[in-house]
Amino acid sequence: MKRPGVELLATPWRFPEPEVLDLPGGLSLWHFPLPGQHVAAFELVLPAPLLAEPREQEGVATVALHGIDESTHTHPDIAELLDLTGAALNAHAGIRSTRLRGLVPARRLADMLPLFAEVLREPAYLPEDVALHVEALEASYRTRRQSPGSAARWAFNSALYGTGQRQGRPLAGSPGTLQHITRDDVVAWHRQHYAPNGATLIVAGDLPELDLTPMESWTGHAERGAFPEPSTDRGRVVIVDVPGAVQATIHVGFRSITRLDPRWPAARLAGHVMAGGFASRLNLELRERLGYTYGVGGGFVPGDTASVLQVVTSTRTDVAGDATRRILDAVALTGPITQAELDDAKAYRIGIAPLANETSADIASQAAVLAGAGLTTAYVGEHTDAMRAVTVEEATATWRELVRADDLVVAVAGDAEALQHQLQGLDPQVIDLQ
Repeated sequence: MKRPGVELLATPWRFPEPEVLDLPGGLSLWHFPLPGQHVAAFELVLPAPLLAEPREQEGVATVALHGIDESTHTHPDIAELLDLTGAALNAHAGIRSTRLRGLVPARRLADMLPLFAEVLREPAYLPEDVALHVEALEASYRTRRQSPGSAARWAFNSALYGTGQRQGRPLAGSPGTLQHITRDDVVAWHRQHYAPNGATLIVAGDLPELDLTPMESWTGHAERGAFPEPSTDRGRVVIVDVPGAVQATIHVGFRSITRLDPRWPAARLAGHVMAGGFASRLNLELRERLGYTYGVGGGFVPGDTASVLQVVTSTRTDVAGDATRRILDAVALTGPITQAELDDAKAYRIGIAPLANETSADIASQAAVLAGAGLTTAYVGEHTDAMRAVTVEEATATWRELVRADDLVVAVAGDAEALQHQLQGLDPQVIDLQ
């Protein structure tokens, strides 16, 4: 029996357009009415960036975010009240914005919104809660340091940006900064940054009518500063010692163009050819042909501003050096991208879009990414159309134009004693992440 072909590229699909409203206090609403989606998703994109943290208090933004729904002045049991509505909250503090998101039964959104506004407006930040979150972040820091995967990501950012820039230091702070954070620091961060002006609230689900009156109780005004783009160091090779590790994790990449660059669609597809799919060049080489790894991932990953090209894999320690050299050889792209490779990349990157945006949570998450980058939902369709038009010549030329050997940062985490001699000739430097 022959499996029927699937024509993903022929699927007519467009990202849904929201109803956009400006609410009191400067809050922008993106409302996606999605019939049949009975679990509603909501995301608040708040311009409270890690870039604004005082150097000596790095981690305060994460502590404030993790503790925001523990207790409020009005309701010490706010967490239990949120649970009773069926709501589940989670959050992330990023370099340029903070995202607070959650899911709730659509029929109970009206019950949840007053509690959500209260969480934003008046978190109590009890001293014992602050201390608990600080302790948890310190423990997480030590755990990441001992994991080759986490250590390699950490070392890659440190080598790419340098520790003099926020992007090159741990997002959730370090023990040296966390230990100084007090309840007063957390309250001050919340007071300075948690205000509706400049924020975007995204709500998606089976919600033909949406009453956001409760959100009007969230008031205040925050100064929203502008922050310069980071500079990046020249390419280098670094090793993070994880004594006794039986595998090594390899990160290779550099900082690159923005999503608004006309070369972005071609770069996105070329990155998929190199490392983005199961049939990518590097996965076929390192996994299928050599058996060095369970898989290779990567490509051009968009950020709020610039993108980062990354190739990531984990291998046995004894083949990490050869795997690293093969990655560097492959990204030199001596052989042009073929039509078959480009067609496969298009089929995936274009065809996956409707599958990756099926639920209310998918829609809200994608919309939050766009809002954080200052884009509208129209960008999704425009980018899809641009990818359809990319030729093999454009994909090959874009990769060769953007990817230069001197710019590549290589971070390898594992047993340094075993790795150093394997990477001879690449001038590796063993770095300390403490």
